[in-house]
Amino acid sequence: MSNNRETLEKILGGKIEQSNARNIPGVTIVDGQQVVYFSDDGKNTPRKQFNNITCFSEPPNAVRGGVNDRGCKVTPPSGPIFHAISYHGDLDGWRKDIEAGAIGLGLLLAQIKGDQLVISDGRSIPLSDCKIEFS
Repeated sequence: MSNNRETLEKILGGKIEQSNARNIPGVTIVDGQQVVYFSDDGKNTPRKQFNNITCFSEPPNAVRGGVNDRGCKVTPPSGPIFHAISYHGDLDGWRKDIEAGAIGLGLLLAQIKGDQLVISDGRSIPLSDCKIEFS
């Protein structure tokens, strides 16, 4: 099985992440990419919320690159659930678009800094106290 995975990784040009060894998005810094978490609104599906927050700015600030769901949610002990997304390319433009979407939709944003989940409302919670789930 290992040989098949190595062959596939060579074809794809990168490592295939094993489901039992997934990394929390944002813990490891990747050059040219940013990870941010948005709070769950409790009403819409994560996919709908992703679309709402990333397509809020009209016209958009980002002129290149893209944004994608990272399949990870982090829940601090006192809530709410946060969904991970990452963006690349026009980092400043995507940051502005996501921040505008969060403000317009009344959502919190969070980032991982070291071993802490730092939330836009001023809270900082150790990741070890949070529930981490991958989809």
